[in-house]
Amino acid sequence: MKIFQETNLRSFLKTLSIRICFSLSHLVNGFIVSGAWIIGAQIAGVAALVNMILFWLHERFWNRSQWNRNDAIKITFIDGHPRTLCKSVSWRILITLNNFLIPYLTTGSWQQAMAFLTIATVVNIIIYYSHERIWNIISYGKEIKNAY
Repeated sequence: MKIFQETNLRSFLKTLSIRICFSLSHLVNGFIVSGAWIIGAQIAGVAALVNMILFWLHERFWNRSQWNRNDAIKITFIDGHPRTLCKSVSWRILITLNNFLIPYLTTGSWQQAMAFLTIATVVNIIIYYSHERIWNIISYGKEIKNAY
C-alpha cells in the first residue's frame, strides 16, 4: 500500500501563500464593511497570526488522511476534487468563528462582524479551493512511501 504525504516545508509554504491571499482579502473586506483601511489592516493583522496557526494544524491533520489521493504521472501524487472540496468545507467550518470574532473585537460592532463574515465566507472559500487546486499541480514536497 502506498502512503501519499506532504512534507512539513510544503505545508509551511502553503501556509504562507494562503495567508497572503487571505490577508489581502481581509484588508479589502474590512475596508468594505467599515469604510476604514485601518480597520481592514487590524483585522488582517490579527487574523494573520491566529489563522496561520489554524491553517498549519488543518494541513497536518489532512496530511494524515489518504482518502482520495492517487498516483500521478508527472506529479508525485494528486488529490481528487472530492478531497479538495472536503478540505475546503472543513477549513470554512473551522475559520467561520474567527471571521466573526476578530472583526467583532476590532470594531465592537456585531453588525459589521456579521457583514465581514458573510463576505469572507463567500470570497475565502473560493480563494481556498483555488489555492488547493493550484498547489495540487505543484510536485514540490510531495512524497510517496510504501507501507509495510
